[in-house]
Amino acid sequence: MRIGIVGADMLGLAVARRAALAGAAVLLADRSIGRARAAAAGAATAETAGTVVATTLAAALRPEIVIFAIGWPQALELTRLHAGLLAGKAVVDLSVPSRTDPESSAVRQLVGLAPEVRWVKALTTADAGALHRGSSDGLPVDVFVAADDERAKVAVVELFDRSGLRAFDAGGLDNAWVLEGMGRLGQEVGERLQLSESWSFKFMPSW
Repeated sequence: MRIGIVGADMLGLAVARRAALAGAAVLLADRSIGRARAAAAGAATAETAGTVVATTLAAALRPEIVIFAIGWPQALELTRLHAGLLAGKAVVDLSVPSRTDPESSAVRQLVGLAPEVRWVKALTTADAGALHRGSSDGLPVDVFVAADDERAKVAVVELFDRSGLRAFDAGGLDNAWVLEGMGRLGQEVGERLQLSESWSFKFMPSW
């Protein structure tokens, strides 16, 4: 499986590592090719079954699954510029805007710009450190995946499950604003506690 990732900061590196652990061939792009190369070298290690290669933006947008590991303004810009190229692909938005509501979640705005894309919202409920490590207090990091397109959602859930995370079906895109709110809450609480380590949300069902 080939995965395209746009963004090579700490979040992009963490997601590239997870995808490589799942056995994917990752094409990683960034505005800085040097940063993309450094992230690719850090993401692919002896324990990863897949590969991570630094590449151009055009190449990273070709796979059937593309992950936006970039901020909200950059995700908007990228979608406006490349809506036609992304049509039909499963595109995973990881952004956490400063404020959204049920009608105007980040991903809903992206849907408005590129309705032919199979949009997915995920990975807002853990920071880059937790995603890179893959565990918290000895347990797999939980991630929540929302999408209206079931095939795209299943593909993303399976990818992250194979990577060592624990992925949950979080319903349709109507729940995206909830996931974005959880991301904002996690960031705020982490800042209030002045955490030196990472944070993530854990779902603990009583089965």
